[in-house]
Formats: sequence, structure tokens, C-alpha cells
Amino acid sequence: MRRVRCLLPSLLAVLALSACGSGSKQAEPSFAGASSRTVASRTASFTLLIGAAAGNASVRSGETGTVSFSDRRAHFYKVLPGGGLPQEIILNGPFAYTNANVAAALKDSSVKPWTKLDTRRVPASDSKSHPDELAHVRVLAYLADGVSGAKRIGVQTVKGQRRTHFRGLVDPKRLVAKAPAADRAALRTAVGNDYLSTPFLADFWLDDAGRVRQVRVTYRTAGGGQIFIEGGFSNFGTKIDLTLPAANKIQDITP
Repeated sequence: MRRVRCLLPSLLAVLALSACGSGSKQAEPSFAGASSRTVASRTASFTLLIGAAAGNASVRSGETGTVSFSDRRAHFYKVLPGGGLPQEIILNGPFAYTNANVAAALKDSSVKPWTKLDTRRVPASDSKSHPDELAHVRVLAYLADGVSGAKRIGVQTVKGQRRTHFRGLVDPKRLVAKAPAADRAALRTAVGNDYLSTPFLADFWLDDAGRVRQVRVTYRTAGGGQIFIEGGFSNFGTKIDLTLPAANKIQDITP
């Protein structure tokens, strides 16, 4: 009996420490404010996969790279449907550089593989038919702002990192209204081109800092086809490499 009495203080101490440990468990993130917390990192690496299926036919395109949420800077690669050489794009302020002529340059040494475009001099009519490449990626971070009353689905661990899964209906009008005023027009075009003009369902995975790590959207088109979009962010605060090829490799195509 004396031995049991002697052990009790030790057992109580262990239980007290265990209780302290369980109380320090990190709280799960709130969905509200996820977009703001994501873009507050200023830059991030991203991946974006878009698939489309109609009947027995299907196509896919993919993009990877780094993007800024605070200014016009980005460097990314696109693999277009049908394959071919990846398209490389560097955005630096109003200037857009791409390796659009690389295939032709491989056949003809007189062709400059890269092009340069001053987007400030592109006619408004052309701007509408050629969506902003930057907004096309950035809109992933803003989709969460379009959701009111997201539902928590569960928790997953991806590469040792906890991610909390939410699902909600994205209202494009709400998304645009909550976006920074300077970005609203571009984001309105991006969400209209890539998603729907009416509310659509989306799944989100947030890290413990409450930032958007992954987004998945699937919807049906008016013609009965299916669109699948999955994108994500990582390496928040990363440096964007804006190194350009030599000037003699770039052709200025500004109107």
C-alpha cells in the first residue's frame, strides 16, 4: 500500500503533463479570410491542371511556376493540349515575354525564339479576347472569397503537413466584389473564362496557417462536357526568377 501511495504523486504529475500537451494542440484554421492570408505571402509557387472531356474525347493542359500576388511578376511553364514544347512565360510589369517562336527558331536560325509584348499598347478589344495570364493563376487564391458558409469536410496529411478540407459554393459576383479594386476586372474575366458565371461547387484544402494550398473544381458545361480544374500553392514568399535570354534572342511584337 505504501508503494502505491508513493506512486500516486508521480502518476498525477504525468497526467497533468499529458493534459497540458493535449491542451496545446494547434487549432484548425478558419476558412474565413483564407484568400487574404494566401495573398499576404506576396509570392508563391503554383501548379495548375485543367482537363476537359466531351463524349469519348478528352484534353489536358498543365502549368507550373512562381507568381506574385502583389504586382505583375510571374515565371511559369505551360504544357498545352496536344503536347509539343512547353511554353515559357515571364511577366515583369507591363512586359510579357514568351518563347512562342522556339519551334520555328529550331528550324530557322534567323527566327528569334522569344517575343516581347508591352501589354499597355494592346488594344482593349484584343485584351478581352486574350485573357490575362496572371489573373488566370491568381484567381485560384481568390476563389475562397466567393464562398459564404464553407463546410468542413475533414483533415488530411500531405507530405507530413496537415491540411483541413472545406467545401463551399463559389459565387463569382461575391468573389469579384471582395477582390482588390485594381484586380476586379481581370479576375472577373478569369473566373468567367475558366469557371462559370453562376455559383459553382469547389473543394479547398488549407494549411495550419489558414492559406489555400489546394483547390479542386469540377463542373458541367452547357453542352454537356465536363471541366476539371485543380491547382495549388506552395513555397510562399519564394523568389521569382525574371532572368531573360539575350536581347538578340527576343523579337518585340508590340503593336
